[in-house]
Amino acid sequence: TESPTAWVFPRTPPSSTGSSADYLRFQERYEPIGNLGIANREEVRSILLFSRKPMEALAKARIGVSEESSTSVRLLRLLLEVRYGMKPRGYERGVREQADAFLVIGNEALRRAHTKPTGFDHRYDLASQWWLWKKLPFVFALWVIRRSLPEQTKREFAELLQRSFSKGMNELDEMANRHAGELGTPAELVSYLENFHYRLGEDEMQGLNEFKRLAMQNGLLEPM
Repeated sequence: TESPTAWVFPRTPPSSTGSSADYLRFQERYEPIGNLGIANREEVRSILLFSRKPMEALAKARIGVSEESSTSVRLLRLLLEVRYGMKPRGYERGVREQADAFLVIGNEALRRAHTKPTGFDHRYDLASQWWLWKKLPFVFALWVIRRSLPEQTKREFAELLQRSFSKGMNELDEMANRHAGELGTPAELVSYLENFHYRLGEDEMQGLNEFKRLAMQNGLLEPM
């Protein structure tokens, strides 16, 4: 149940799932495989910004960001700096309630889903904010494979991914029961997992390309 954006993109293995931002940084070496990834329309539920002020009032604010995610931090910067024209004082990794606003992802976000920290009256789902802005799904992660591998290897791996995907979707109830508790009820976790778009179609790829365009235009594909 960790957010897909927390997964680390590998530099050497032949294939893996990786955050969208890191894939875009290494796109000359890797290509998508099997049309599988993790995307959302309208809300993701596990990538949240808690803020003392509305997003459009965070100029010169101190922003705490997650230590795990590269994609979510870049998405947050696009929303604040490009959509709302805000120039925060800085982004500090690992900071939470000491900041004016802070980003949480994955299990921590799920645990905080029904409560707001004291003094933080505003809660934003970053996928929802992207949807309101661009009316496109946001791709948080995708399966990729090294471009230099033989085509037969790519086909075989794509078939393996499809079988694994089908098996996983048939076990959602089991996974939800296993992780229920502080992360939510089994029904809530099934709803959370079913909310993702795991097959990346035309709309999802359009969303990924728009994220790439904006990130490149604003110098956000460099290491952070």
